[in-house]
Amino acid sequence: MIRLALSTVRHRWWSFAGTFAGTALAVALVAACGTLLFSALSSPAGPNRYAAADAVVSAQRQVSVRDGDKTKSRPLSGAPVLPEGLADRLAAVPEVAQVTKDASFYAQPLTAGGRLVGGGSGTAPVMGHPWSSAALTPFRLVAGHVPGDGEVVLDAGLARRTGVQPGDRVRMALAQKVSSFRLAGVVAASDGPQLSSQGAVFFSSGDAGRLVRPGDATALALRFAPGADSGEVLETVRSVAGSDVRVLTGEERVRADAPAVLVSYTGAVGVFGWMAGITVFAALFVIAGTIAFAARQRLRELALLRTLGATPRQVRRLMGLEAWVVGVAAAVVGAPIGRWLASRLGDRFVATGAVPASLEVDGGVLPLLIAAGTGVLVARLAAYFAGRRVARIAPAEAMRESVAAPAGGGAWRVLTGAVLVAGAAAVLAFTPMRGGIGVGMGFIGCALLICAAAALGPWLVRTVAAVLGGFLPGATGPLAAANTRRFPLRAAGAAMPLALLFALNATMLLNSTLLSDLTEQAVRTRVAPARATVSAGGGPGLPLGAYEEAARTPGVRDVDATLPSEVLIREGGKPQRYPAQGLYRSGDGVLDLKVTSGSLNRLTDGVAVSTDLAAAQHWQVGDTAGLWLPDGTHLSRPVVALYARSAGLGDMLLPGSLTAAHTAQPLLSAVHFGQDPGPAAMKELRARFPHLSANGGTADSSRQDAEAASQQAALRLLTGISIAFTAVAVLNTFAMAALGRRGEYAALRLLGATARQIRAMAAREAVLTVTAGLVVGAGIAAVVVGTFSNAQDGHWRVIVEPLWYTGLLAGTGLLGLAAAALPTRLVLRTASAGCGRSER
Repeated sequence: MIRLALSTVRHRWWSFAGTFAGTALAVALVAACGTLLFSALSSPAGPNRYAAADAVVSAQRQVSVRDGDKTKSRPLSGAPVLPEGLADRLAAVPEVAQVTKDASFYAQPLTAGGRLVGGGSGTAPVMGHPWSSAALTPFRLVAGHVPGDGEVVLDAGLARRTGVQPGDRVRMALAQKVSSFRLAGVVAASDGPQLSSQGAVFFSSGDAGRLVRPGDATALALRFAPGADSGEVLETVRSVAGSDVRVLTGEERVRADAPAVLVSYTGAVGVFGWMAGITVFAALFVIAGTIAFAARQRLRELALLRTLGATPRQVRRLMGLEAWVVGVAAAVVGAPIGRWLASRLGDRFVATGAVPASLEVDGGVLPLLIAAGTGVLVARLAAYFAGRRVARIAPAEAMRESVAAPAGGGAWRVLTGAVLVAGAAAVLAFTPMRGGIGVGMGFIGCALLICAAAALGPWLVRTVAAVLGGFLPGATGPLAAANTRRFPLRAAGAAMPLALLFALNATMLLNSTLLSDLTEQAVRTRVAPARATVSAGGGPGLPLGAYEEAARTPGVRDVDATLPSEVLIREGGKPQRYPAQGLYRSGDGVLDLKVTSGSLNRLTDGVAVSTDLAAAQHWQVGDTAGLWLPDGTHLSRPVVALYARSAGLGDMLLPGSLTAAHTAQPLLSAVHFGQDPGPAAMKELRARFPHLSANGGTADSSRQDAEAASQQAALRLLTGISIAFTAVAVLNTFAMAALGRRGEYAALRLLGATARQIRAMAAREAVLTVTAGLVVGAGIAAVVVGTFSNAQDGHWRVIVEPLWYTGLLAGTGLLGLAAAALPTRLVLRTASAGCGRSER
């Protein structure tokens, strides 16, 4: 059997070429996704600002919830303050020579023209620190002197981009206001380049103490005495510090830095995980479909082996060995291509902004081995299931099915299809379909329906052929329709990749586009009452003083200001993260949040909750909501209002002052005026806040907008990758179908049919096959997109973006027709010469 399998692959390489190509491509894409995902999971949090410390103590930056005998945790976005007196207790530990308090706070320089200057490469966040913490960092003073009150020290990169030298005045955007300081000096890293993930500004101890609340140390850096036993000292430090804090050493010390400057790969893991899920599903579908299609094409050959005395076990073993050979060869070729592809895709995702620029694409050999093993295993399993029926049925029956439509397997196909349809219906009807979660649920429902369509493919193709067969022109039209009805498995094998191509990509693209459009619409409606809106333009936000100045503007009675934040809420036995906003409001307010119950005027005493979150938590006005703020503070506050217009804003509103006190970067996203402030007032605001940008009251500028834009760009790139992969799979399937019919075409030529007649017949069969694939794909997309749309606002939509929808539909159809026509023409050139003899 081994020699026969190797001989079959060698002498009939063209019949295995399609299987090899499909498997190799799938392995390459799975390897690329795995490499990117492993790279994001293993990438460091950023350069170590505490390199000179032996250990760093910080509070636990996570919320833990006990659920039965399990504890589930979620990281915080802020840095909790360390207990008072802890520094003194640690300083009393023997062999601890020095304890340095560190606190981070927002401080960003502005150029003379009022433009905010970023750190690192120019876009990284900038944080302020007391000068005492500079000794812990790689920075050393290279110009000027130590800062006194009213002075600052900038890192060399910030000083260069700001355009200042020691002795110059530099304006600093702080959390409360914009203040002017004298540049006392410049620091630079002594052993390498600047810290790429952040910019650093150092203040005097007096100024730093005024810019943060008293005792707000978020990290304590420890230096041990020379010659001390680090292990013993650390054990004592942990005992003194207690279980509520963590003692970090080595590369982990960087995690005590400000959360704003730590490089987070959470978004990258989400993007690459989503990409891996879609890719793995499409790859498995393509591999299994390709091998099953190839097995059906070899039915006559396998029947002859049975007739010549081969046992069912020998036939299964032959197909299994062939699958091993082709799968291993495809894995060897596909895995290195996947590693190369990962680097290219990583650069593209970085360009969208959804992935940090510091991502290093180096997942090691493990994802390549996983991808290779997955490809080989799926190929083997597909060959096993494809060969089961061939091995079970009698040789005469197998010979009959090689020239007629297979009759078996109908009951199992119907049962499998029914189960998959029921599963898809359950997902679409009983799982959350709103927001980003709904996009993921939509993909799952789409995948189940695609698998159901694959199981029911022969009947779907027969139905399309029966309906459209009478409309095909020419003498070859009826013959093409009869061929399609007579061999539905062959037609379904070519139609289902087209259905996959359209349904999967249309669902992803249309659902994400719809969600983005509805969010933009909600933002426009929410801020429509504002006569003017100001924000920080491309910066992280406006100081809190911008709201106070706006509220004092003559002639302006109503002002709203929003401060982006987040909260953690217990849900399903674990803490769940929700976007939130701190709301500053004077007068009757400006924003139209579509309050359905309660009143926002009572927000100072409680919280307002979106109707979506209220439904999920079963909250009503008057109930008590338990939540954690970004720094880990736990609160229980009454629900005072429910609002429906939460898209692009958040699921909870809290008092602005409360949010600012517990958020790592308390900066306003926008200030909205209920009355026109006038040119003079706007000029005064710009003088106080040079980085202010006026939006005219037509948009709500927040940090969530940039995140949403980058996610949308990443999703479009992901859709493009999926389209490219499935398009190649379609081409491969149609090429295999054409090659498998070389003997049929040669026989028709010998019977007197011209090449033109055969091409006409094949073209009409292609029309039926492509139409069947498009009908199935469009139907699946309509069900999923319509359900998703109805869940968002109660309106059923199928064609969300007419231009994209039409383009994808037309592109898929043209691809299918071209994929059918080109191989057929190539096969017909040799059909009468040698194909017939080779088939005999």
